[in-house]
Amino acid sequence: MMTAPGPVRPSPAQAAAPARVLWVGAAGESWLSLARATRSLRCESLQVSSLDAALPELSRARPTLVLVHWRQVGGAGGRLGALRARPATAAVPVALVVEEGTPAEVLEAGEAEGVEDCVLLPLRDAELRARLEALTGVPPQARPTPRHEPRVLLLAGASGPSAWGGLGALLEACGHHLLYSVTAEGAVARVREHGVAPHLVLVSGEGTLSALRLLSTLRAHPLLEGVPALTVAVGVGTRAPGLAALLPRIHAVLDRDLASLRADERVPFCCPVEFGESGPQTAEWTSGFSSALSPGGLFIRTLVPARPGTSVRLRIILPTTRERLETHGVVAWANPFAPRAGLAYPYGMGVRFLGMGPPRLMHLRQLCQGFASL
Repeated sequence: MMTAPGPVRPSPAQAAAPARVLWVGAAGESWLSLARATRSLRCESLQVSSLDAALPELSRARPTLVLVHWRQVGGAGGRLGALRARPATAAVPVALVVEEGTPAEVLEAGEAEGVEDCVLLPLRDAELRARLEALTGVPPQARPTPRHEPRVLLLAGASGPSAWGGLGALLEACGHHLLYSVTAEGAVARVREHGVAPHLVLVSGEGTLSALRLLSTLRAHPLLEGVPALTVAVGVGTRAPGLAALLPRIHAVLDRDLASLRADERVPFCCPVEFGESGPQTAEWTSGFSSALSPGGLFIRTLVPARPGTSVRLRIILPTTRERLETHGVVAWANPFAPRAGLAYPYGMGVRFLGMGPPRLMHLRQLCQGFASL
């Protein structure tokens, strides 16, 4: 017996799973605000009270985004970084939820343990929507302008990213994509996985002879034939003055014009930042956090950066004094969210300051000098 045709319902396996947001913190007003926002966006929200409780929930629920209240970071003893330790959930982005008075040490600890974004309280529906769209939608295809196109650097010889003495972090803040490897075999495997030869090879060893041997082995491989290389002496204790001598050499080899974003003058500087596109209409503010600052610009970590070339208004929130520095800038380069595919680089954007008056510029210079002397 034939029946009249009708709409075919997709099976449960075919239906797309809704986006999930995992909240790590107390079930207070902030959690209720998040729950209301996710319901309006037709998403699911889950809540756990601590980072320890988040670990099993992360593996079970596979959330799209993890939001961690800043009070969970103090005294966490590295448990925030443990959220990224499992391969199955390592790609889930983690954002800190902070207030204007959140201590800078909290953001510094969060950045050290892999936090990729920062959201200011009270939570705004538009900010959550933008992040979920970026995480669940098609990765953007737009590339930065050629002048600021990221370079791929192979860092070989030292035992992991932490052994590069902060040089890797500064190169990432300039927008470079980094491939790390301890051995020559691993370095070749990383290059083969990436599919394109790097623009520069940096080699560090336990001594000059060790570094030269590793460099000779790398140069003998066809995948790295003709790639410029430098041997560098870095370590866990390397300070900003030593790095300042290396960065100009690296950028000279790369032939990259970064006069407006002087990485050699940049210092680590963690604070909440809000940005919005400049224009006749009122800006829709988006939050993130600065992880590097110079008198000419700053690097903002965020999952939803503006496009390169966009004029933006900035609110730089200083945790120690609770001041708000408001200025304008232009986005020099951006790394929007996309699967990392083995590359080490931060999501976010580099912003060049525009039209900053002498008092604010002097204030920023004093801040940079103060942090560089630490």
